[in-house]
Amino acid sequence: MSTENASTFDCPECAVTAPSASVPYDALGYAVCPVCSHATGPDGDRSDGA
Repeated sequence: MSTENASTFDCPECAVTAPSASVPYDALGYAVCPVCSHATGPDGDRSDGA
């Protein structure tokens, strides 16, 4: 039996869950939500995508 645990992205703004491989990343390498464009980052409040 094969079990595969795919990494997922969980958006803190809109609660969408998506496979990490399908999520875009900004120039600094932080994930950007494909639904609401919330950008994750060290400050936690980046929703401007930059």
